[in-house]
Formats: sequence, C-alpha cells, structure tokens
Amino acid sequence: MSFDIRKSGKGGLSSPEHFIVTRDGNVFLRLLGEEPDYEIMTATASEDGGGLVRVADQVRLVEAALRTGKQVFGVRSFVEEDHKGREYAKICRLEYLSDAYRVAERFFEIYDGIGQGAGRPRSDLAAVYAELAVDDTGGDVYLSDGVWLGRDGAVTDRGR
Repeated sequence: MSFDIRKSGKGGLSSPEHFIVTRDGNVFLRLLGEEPDYEIMTATASEDGGGLVRVADQVRLVEAALRTGKQVFGVRSFVEEDHKGREYAKICRLEYLSDAYRVAERFFEIYDGIGQGAGRPRSDLAAVYAELAVDDTGGDVYLSDGVWLGRDGAVTDRGR
C-alpha cells in the first residue's frame, strides 16, 4: 500500500500551501492550509500538466473518505461541491503535515477494503449509457472533466 505525499502543482487553489496524496499515478487526496491548520479532503481534479490524474471511481473515493473521518476521528463528514459542482468530502483537520501519513494510511486501508464499483451498480450505469449514447457504435460516452462512460457501465478517467 505504497503512497506518496508531495507538493501540488495545481493552479487556482486558494491556500497558502497545498499537497497531494498519490498512488499509482492517481491523485486521491488534497491537503490545503498551513501549520497548524491543514484540511485533508478528496481530490476532484487531476494535477495541472498531466501525469497525475484524479481517481476515476469518485463514489468509492468519497465513501472511503467519509468512513475514514468517522472511524478514525469520530467526526461526521459531509459531501460538498467545489466551484465546478464536483463532489468531495473533507476527512478532518490536521495540525501538522506529518499527521497526514497516518490519515492516508488508514484511508487506503478503507478504500482498498471497499472494492471497485462500490457506488452505483454497473447495470445502472449501463442503463445510463443506453440513454446517453447517440448511436449504436458502442463507443464510450464523454461525461465531464475527462471522465468517460463505457457500454458496460464502466467509468474511466482519461484526464483532460
């Protein structure tokens, strides 16, 4: 369960410092703020300049964040929307950046335990695909922010 915490190169974030938690080329979490007050939350967008993309299964990501907040810190988190209407969840507040390693470790234990596609069943998404597809070629349908919906209901993030 190897992950990395590094400075973020994302523009447009209104925070003195911003870091990301990454694994396997994906951005899972963001840390915004500065000592002694950081907030750790799910990432809604890929990093600027390519390379690190947001997690495709946002439902699973948010669910893991909500569970981490409740199980680890006893806090009830809420799903919020960013300025583009994308859902995210704040896990907790941290005093030190070093505390993020413990939070991320527990987050990934929960995330990995949930399993893929824990959100909406693929059969439901396949029905959504049938409604959105403009022809019978079977090609993927573009949703938003580099996210595509396949004929079988699979959601993939190809970045922007």
